[in-house]
Amino acid sequence: MKTHSAFTLIELLIVVAIIGILAAIAVPNFLNAQVRAKIARSYADMKNLGTAIEMCRMDKNVMLVDLWDDDYEWATKRIMDVFHGVGFRSNQLQRTSIDVFAPLTTPVSYMTSIPNDPFIEKYGVDVHGGNNVNFRSYIYGDLEVLDADIGGFYVPAYNPKQNTTNMFGVRPLSTNEWVMLGFGPDGDMPSTTWGVPYDASNGLTSNGEIVVRSGGGTK
Repeated sequence: MKTHSAFTLIELLIVVAIIGILAAIAVPNFLNAQVRAKIARSYADMKNLGTAIEMCRMDKNVMLVDLWDDDYEWATKRIMDVFHGVGFRSNQLQRTSIDVFAPLTTPVSYMTSIPNDPFIEKYGVDVHGGNNVNFRSYIYGDLEVLDADIGGFYVPAYNPKQNTTNMFGVRPLSTNEWVMLGFGPDGDMPSTTWGVPYDASNGLTSNGEIVVRSGGGTK
């Protein structure tokens, strides 16, 4: 007489429950690891860009032309004369963050390529500064002595005319300083708190932008 062995319904339910519990533990940890990796990549990318920016500044004795400067006559002249037209658009409102960083890759290669912001894939379009563009890379802004009206970077936290009390604990830019912003894990850049540095101690997906500024530090 042959006997057949098989799992009972209770045993199968127990196995399914165990698998479900393990998945509930593993999936959030996996997602958190992805977020941490993107945060680390953002900081590394911007630090590399910062090194290239300083090398370019030492060679050419000028700063990059950000999206808030490119409608000034002196800025267009710099793009054409110093950067040999690299990063110029006939309609300057169509310039993107890639165009801002383009002089870092050609004609002198301070970097081989311009990195994309890993958090921008889902939240690519931003309208700050009057430019309705797809940023893709990090957002660069600076404050130059040529910006008589302090038009170099229209971000309240970094504009010395708007931030007179170190709001949000952020020190405004001094002349010839720059800052880079990346979308943080929350994927948002609200105009009221735009530029407030992300702080992981407030939670992995806390509000705020990934920030690197000249001279190091975030604030």
